[in-house]
Amino acid sequence: MIKKINKIVAFLLNKDQQFSNSISRAAFLISFMGLTSRALGLLRDRILASRFGAGDDLDIYYAAFKIPDLVFNLLILGALSAAFVPVFTSLISRGKKRTAWKLASQALTLGSGAMVLAAFLLYFLAPFLVKLITFGFNGEKQATVTALARIMLLSPVLLGISGIVGGILNSFKKFFFYSLAPLFYNLGIIIGALFFVNFWGLKGLAWGVVLGAFLHLAVQLPQARRCGLKFQLNLNWRDKHIKRMLRLMLPRAMGLAVTQINLLIVTILASTLESGSLAIFNLANNIQSVP
Repeated sequence: MIKKINKIVAFLLNKDQQFSNSISRAAFLISFMGLTSRALGLLRDRILASRFGAGDDLDIYYAAFKIPDLVFNLLILGALSAAFVPVFTSLISRGKKRTAWKLASQALTLGSGAMVLAAFLLYFLAPFLVKLITFGFNGEKQATVTALARIMLLSPVLLGISGIVGGILNSFKKFFFYSLAPLFYNLGIIIGALFFVNFWGLKGLAWGVVLGAFLHLAVQLPQARRCGLKFQLNLNWRDKHIKRMLRLMLPRAMGLAVTQINLLIVTILASTLESGSLAIFNLANNIQSVP
């Protein structure tokens, strides 16, 4: 009997060690890729600063970035981090893969639909919103901010889909391509700063953001399909899992709203200061986020 108990204990300890090792490897991979992404982000900012300097151009770029970034953080990041992942993972862990994939299709339908609708509305509301958050800019700068923001509204649609796909990869413990996505996002912006601006001027930066969002999705999608993702346009508001997602999404979105409102207030105040103030703040904020 004692021998049997010892064997069982040894087996459980071995399994626990294997689990701990897998968690450690995943944590190391995500941390390493995160640090690499931050380093690439610093290179991105270095390129932007060297090409444009702290002046009107970067002020316009960072102001235009705020509108699509606000949409993405409130509508998708909240749903992903606080709603989709735990519900989807719980279904997978209980062996309900068919229900889980149905939920994934519904989440993609809901997320992409919400982002497309938000982007469509904001495309027409952009001039009004730009005047609110950059009332210190002159009319010409505001018009350029509006033009860039309208282009960048494509990015939250792509990032929204990519965020849910990334949640699927996390649920299956496929962390490598998930960790690569932010690197490719920064790479797209760098390509925009180095090459697109030569053809489209300042709008090249906006198209670089869109390219980065596309790469963010493209690097994750093949792995998600290998896991079993087969998207079908489907949404049932009566589905209990969708209802649970929506309930979980609300408090997270409210929490994120506080941070986004704070950044909007900074943008409003910086627009009233001398040229380059908004650019300097964003560059400094990106540096302090690395450690």
